[in-house]
Amino acid sequence: MKIAAFIGSPRPDGVTDAVVRQVLCGADDKGADSAVFHIGLLHIMGCHACMKCRKTGVCVLDDDMKPLFEELIEADCIILGTPIYFYYMTAQMKAFTDRLFSLIGEGFKSRLGRKKTVFVVTQGADDPDLFSSQIESMKKAWGMAGLDIIETVHVCALENAEGVMEDEELMKRAFMAGQDLCR
Repeated sequence: MKIAAFIGSPRPDGVTDAVVRQVLCGADDKGADSAVFHIGLLHIMGCHACMKCRKTGVCVLDDDMKPLFEELIEADCIILGTPIYFYYMTAQMKAFTDRLFSLIGEGFKSRLGRKKTVFVVTQGADDPDLFSSQIESMKKAWGMAGLDIIETVHVCALENAEGVMEDEELMKRAFMAGQDLCR
């Protein structure tokens, strides 16, 4: 089983990265072959709304998103991770998400098929309900592209990766999400 993880944090060794990697540990424990992509370190342009992809299914923009499309297509399962910045996913994850438009065909049917997906969302605020409507909005957008969220690992009020690693309950939950992805 091949799993592709896309991390939308601009900090490659931060909280979101630590949780996604723990999800991957659970998947790897079940024999998965995984790859991690730090979207925040790549050059991904926003969608230009040229609509050429509506006919071809291929985005015409030539940037670091091009190989990510191949990874999305080849992967059996997906992991998406983003911190909440100003009430929504990061700008880097938003550009990635907008570019998924080319994977939506006639009648808003996914060209990707249906891919089981684990969503890791992190936030500095301690209220887990604070961004609930935004989190649901992200899940719906990804669902339209064919990324079916089977589990959400929601992390609140942890500001560094060390704090994440010390939270045994969180680490167990993230590990189990990776195991569930491989079932």
